[in-house]
Amino acid sequence: MCNITKSVATCALAFWIGACSGPTNIHIPSLMPTSKPRDVAGAALNSTSTLLDERRSTETSEFYVPSISAIGFSSVSIQPSKNINQRRLMAMRAAKLDAYRSLTEQIHGIQIQGETTIGEAVLTSDKLASALRGLIVGARTVKIEPTSDDTYQVELAVSETHVDRLIKAYRQGLF
Repeated sequence: MCNITKSVATCALAFWIGACSGPTNIHIPSLMPTSKPRDVAGAALNSTSTLLDERRSTETSEFYVPSISAIGFSSVSIQPSKNINQRRLMAMRAAKLDAYRSLTEQIHGIQIQGETTIGEAVLTSDKLASALRGLIVGARTVKIEPTSDDTYQVELAVSETHVDRLIKAYRQGLF
């Protein structure tokens, strides 16, 4: 009975195509599941996991790359304005600049120069100066919040991606 159904389906398919004259070599796929779809699915899964492994290996670095964050503080009362809201905004900006300074110290380092003068076995002068120079790219503001009635705190962070780029540029001699 099943062979008759297949023959009728073959003839109907051939007729639909436009040529039903005798036996044809048309293959009608079985509706029963076979092992081929599983093999195809397994191969696709293996191919996908291979691609993910390759991507993971290229994205991972040879060394640990941290995210860097810094916190800056500023006082509201020392800001030069008569308007309290303007002083608050200026304090937030000053705290952000302080956080940028801290990030620059962490990424590029700080140069410290000192001079001490001793006369007759007594310290007569002690001078200490620090200098800092650098470019911060990709820093994002994590939070800005008041820590008291008179102080604002700003937290900035540089992602692992940007730090990794800086390290690679440093190793290539660009810094």
